[in-house]
Amino acid sequence: MMLRVLIVDDEAIVLESVVQVLSQHFDNILIETARNSREGLIKIEHFRPTVIMTDIKMPGMNGLEFIERIRKVNQMVKIIIVSAYDHFEYAKDAVKYGVEDYILKPLSKTKLIEVIESIALKVEVEEELRNKELDNIEKYYQSIQLVESNFFNSILLNRNILKYRTQYMELLEVPFELGTVVTIEFDKLPQDADPMALNSYNQKLYDCADYLKTHIKYHRTAIVSNPFLNRIFAYVENEQDRIFWNNLSQQIMERFKLRVRIGIGTNKNLENLRESYTESLLAMRVSDDAVCAMEDIKDVESDYDAFDREKNNLFNDFINRNKRFKSTVKHFEGEYLKLLNNKESAEYAEAILIELLVLIFDRCGSLMVKSTPDDKHTYYLTEMINRSAMSKLHYFEKVVNEWFAVYAKMQNDAFNPLTLSVIDTLNARFESEITLEEVALNLSVTPQYLSKLFKDDTGITFKEYLTELRIEESKSLLKSGASIKEVCFKVGYNDTSYFIRAFKKYEGLTPKDYQKIYR
Repeated sequence: MMLRVLIVDDEAIVLESVVQVLSQHFDNILIETARNSREGLIKIEHFRPTVIMTDIKMPGMNGLEFIERIRKVNQMVKIIIVSAYDHFEYAKDAVKYGVEDYILKPLSKTKLIEVIESIALKVEVEEELRNKELDNIEKYYQSIQLVESNFFNSILLNRNILKYRTQYMELLEVPFELGTVVTIEFDKLPQDADPMALNSYNQKLYDCADYLKTHIKYHRTAIVSNPFLNRIFAYVENEQDRIFWNNLSQQIMERFKLRVRIGIGTNKNLENLRESYTESLLAMRVSDDAVCAMEDIKDVESDYDAFDREKNNLFNDFINRNKRFKSTVKHFEGEYLKLLNNKESAEYAEAILIELLVLIFDRCGSLMVKSTPDDKHTYYLTEMINRSAMSKLHYFEKVVNEWFAVYAKMQNDAFNPLTLSVIDTLNARFESEITLEEVALNLSVTPQYLSKLFKDDTGITFKEYLTELRIEESKSLLKSGASIKEVCFKVGYNDTSYFIRAFKKYEGLTPKDYQKIYR
């Protein structure tokens, strides 16, 4: 630790002597001098000393006045008085201002070294205590964030929140009498966004999350989650004000340039809080407003006909590779959420969701990039059946969007034979170095012609198709426990940094994070 000492004395010989003694005896020390109190105050601001040695009798402002000024802005700095005057009143004032020692002139070299060594030891101990205190504070806030994450995970995964109500109340300082779940949903970036845009988006999302934690908790008795993909959740005690959320939506747009929609459920007790979460999602699905509350939505009742209609629309848009497919999924989700309002319709909705997944799987199973094992069907069904109603919906959305991307790419009845040859070549050789120019030469066409033909048929470029094959294979290898460097070379990349960037662009997270999540 570096000791920073400021010596204030109007006698040049005293300054020179003290500087010489301290410089010779201490290695980790920085020393500044001042000839009067005024100069001392100026140097304090820039030098920020750990220790101040000052005389009492100086021209202009005396030493005690100087100390009084210091203590108004700094209670931590150690102060030593060096004086030729052995007066009781001076000593009494020194105690009042928390002075470490009162040394009489002429200065003894031994006494000076002894005092500075004692203070240096004291400063070091205090520094260690402060660092421990800061570490404890940091750990406390980290633990609070973990508890908050656990709270929202319990809602999303339909776990028993009541079991830990006492702990939540004590740690989060929220009474949990009657509250609502608010869902803040951010617009997603398109899948073909470049890495720079993706990094910028993620950074803005986490900056916005930090802002929301502070802003919402300042104005409300609330808990605010970290980002869950493109959503942030808040639990707000007894929320009834729509103006606050409208203003917040505008502030997010102006401050972070992020478009959001905010859904607000109705106030529920802790036992029924999951219903409020479902309502917040439903409000966003059935309303076009930027901020929509369940209480403002009229006539939201179970509608089997609308649900079946949206189910048929979703399936037809899937098999026809309709570009509006993702929008259709959202409409279908809205109708699904409506049916969760009572037990009978909820059971029907869950059954149809599983049935629809089976239909889509059967439709696209033979056209996947790679052959699908016979037990893959059972795997998806098991994943669905073992989940809650809401978790089934989240899983369904993820899976059908992944399948649609593959199906739209591989539904190749109308593909040109050259395109099919490229696909066969890429599937067989994606793990090795392969270029568009090389493939075009083997097919006796120009790279420009083959590139345009391939994109017209598949909807993506040669490079994008090759990247997707490599990333999909790398995911399997990462799951098996292979190292990132090993995976990089096995899937055809020569540069680990480039592989990591490509993986993050495709998956939205790094290979290392992907392995952690899978484990």
